[in-house]
Amino acid sequence: MLATVSACALLVFSPAPLLIKISLASFIVVLYLRAYLSPVRDANENTWTLQPDAVPDAIIVSDLNGKLLCANALAKLKFPHFAPSSTINNLFEELHSELENRQSAEDVVAAALAAPDFQFSETLNLRDGRVYERLTRAAKNDQNRLWILRDISHLQLANNDRAMHTTMVEADAARTAELAEQLYHAKAELEANQSELTRLANTDSLTGLLNRRRFTALGEKAIKDTTTGNISVIMMDIDHFKRINDTYGHAAGDVAIRDFSNIAEQEVGEHGFVGRMGGEEFAAILENVEVDTAIRIAEAIRKTTAAHTTVHETEKFRFTASIGVAQWINGEITIEAALDRSDQALYSAKSFGRNRVVGYETT
Repeated sequence: MLATVSACALLVFSPAPLLIKISLASFIVVLYLRAYLSPVRDANENTWTLQPDAVPDAIIVSDLNGKLLCANALAKLKFPHFAPSSTINNLFEELHSELENRQSAEDVVAAALAAPDFQFSETLNLRDGRVYERLTRAAKNDQNRLWILRDISHLQLANNDRAMHTTMVEADAARTAELAEQLYHAKAELEANQSELTRLANTDSLTGLLNRRRFTALGEKAIKDTTTGNISVIMMDIDHFKRINDTYGHAAGDVAIRDFSNIAEQEVGEHGFVGRMGGEEFAAILENVEVDTAIRIAEAIRKTTAAHTTVHETEKFRFTASIGVAQWINGEITIEAALDRSDQALYSAKSFGRNRVVGYETT
């Protein structure tokens, strides 16, 4: 029978024999998380009937801000300076100092503390050859976060077995892809003290405009929140951009992209927001703006662009832009249809000779 313990009692986990095939390693981690991590409660409750010291991994519980709450016996043995008044950053300080890539480990801990729903597993390679796997996730329906540290050094000995090695590489690739996606989405949810990470996640590095993902997300929010139903979409493309790159070089092309992004953002102003969709293509969403007003704003962007001189080192040149305008139709469940219509109008502007604005006519 299981003895009753407090909320700091975490999980029960019976380790598989050491001879278990490495190909099951990732599957075990998933079962471990699903079956044993979900039930953790608030540290003030006293309702559990589990034996945390039976778990063969170091397990630590912190609150969502990183303040230490409790740990099992193996964690306290691994971290003898454990103290509930301390923080997870302080606890991992000595471990991180022994890593080959300390900065990466610290960045992930920072991301986890900034985004409550963040969960991941990572491999920590120590300079002395030891290898640990560290996992973390928030407890389901809780205000606590779990940190699990397991020694997987013995698994590295299987690298000489080609089949096992292939399986491990595939599993690592899957975990890396999952972690990359989690980090990508987590950056957008970082708190105010992580504003720089949020900016990097939501903006285009060359222009500072919204990137395509964030632009589309704000577009979906705009149609959800609108009270007037008047939302216009502008799609913009620099004319003959390849010619600019071929004539003046790619660095000059980057300057042209930045110049155009500044013009578009200035002309749109408080009417909406601008994003870089990729390459030399840009878009703007105007909230509470009818299509006639949107066409006037688009024409102002076109005229200002045509009159602007771009300067790069000793080179000076001008370029033009083609622009398509469309309106979101009240009742459409996404912004994508309006983006497609404005893109069709942009294509017409290109077909009609470029350096012009074309509005999409709806019947």
